[in-house]
Amino acid sequence: MALATPIIACAYAEIALKGRNRSVFLRKLINNIQSALKGEEISSVKHVESRLLVNLDDPTRAPEVAAKLKNVFGLQWISPVVAIPRDEVDPELREDLEANEEPRLTKVGEVACALAEETRAGARNFKVETRRSDRKFGLTSPEISRAVGYTVHTKTGLPGKMVGPDLVVNVLILKENVLVFSEKIPAYGGLPLASSGRTMVLLSGGIDSPVAAWLMMRRGSRPEFVHFYSGRNLDEADVEKIKELAGILARFSPVPLTLHMVPVVPYEMRAIGTVEDRYDMVMFRRFMVKTAVRLAKRGSCLGLVTGDSLGQVASQTLPNLGAISSDVDLPILRPLIGMDKMEITAWSKEIGAFKTSILPYRDCCSIRSPRPILNAKAEDLLEYSEKMNLDEAVAEAIENTVRFKILPC
Repeated sequence: MALATPIIACAYAEIALKGRNRSVFLRKLINNIQSALKGEEISSVKHVESRLLVNLDDPTRAPEVAAKLKNVFGLQWISPVVAIPRDEVDPELREDLEANEEPRLTKVGEVACALAEETRAGARNFKVETRRSDRKFGLTSPEISRAVGYTVHTKTGLPGKMVGPDLVVNVLILKENVLVFSEKIPAYGGLPLASSGRTMVLLSGGIDSPVAAWLMMRRGSRPEFVHFYSGRNLDEADVEKIKELAGILARFSPVPLTLHMVPVVPYEMRAIGTVEDRYDMVMFRRFMVKTAVRLAKRGSCLGLVTGDSLGQVASQTLPNLGAISSDVDLPILRPLIGMDKMEITAWSKEIGAFKTSILPYRDCCSIRSPRPILNAKAEDLLEYSEKMNLDEAVAEAIENTVRFKILPC
């Protein structure tokens, strides 16, 4: 029978580096945890001695709750734990110390043994790691590890190994409880979502932009998505693939997200006969950026996010990136700018977007001129913008934008 783990201990890392505003980030993190666990039977989420303890009414739901917590940005690792009240540990320890006998820590050792047996799988050795949040506890961390390790070794037969063990049993000494756990599930770290403001993400149907969105979400940015579709109306666009990509990203958000679907026809109707073929790609990108800026300001977004990776395609050369956004008055955040395709693809697989990203899709950038200019100048793009009345194209595109509410998928 599996040992009941009615508490999940969550550790944060970067938030601990914050100064006077740490409480703001912690409050946001706790709110996000509560939203992520909506529907679960949770009695409380408490901040206890630099950790967050999620108390479960139903301990059998611990694996499912831990899986949900893994997607909450701001958490570094997650562990289902067994909590032993200090009043079940301290009297025995006090008795042993007063009698000058070897400390037994019987209850802690029993739980540690049960966890070791339950999770050992093919483990050939083990180690006990102890941390004391309560420094007034009667033993040092090495002394606790030695006492608990002796019990585990005696009852399981596993030898100890201090470097590179197959199994680690963790003991955490708090003021009111002793937490014992063997599973330490890594989370994604970062900052709580919505702690760093809103951004407008240019979301394509490919691999790069969902990863860029996810990386900025991990830095605390709450995204809205804007996608530019080919065709005269939404019926001719593959809306479902884009909604699915946005839905995958929504798994990491405690609240529903917004997707703006924008037609490219207003640009194409004005570019034909006005914009040279070799300038078509960079001018189209300029149309996208200018439209995204207008939508961003309407939604109180403080910046744009793109999936640009320096030199990956023609529109992402350094001269073109500068020329496209020469008069843009919002920050453009490019989290992938120094990554290569293999790194980006690895992240895409990690966040669960890769299989959807590689599905066939008629992306509007893929139908632009096959020989785009590589070193566009800002003044040339400004001139083309006036000739084709780019501002009018942006206004028409926004007028025909359709907005969707995106839930996790």
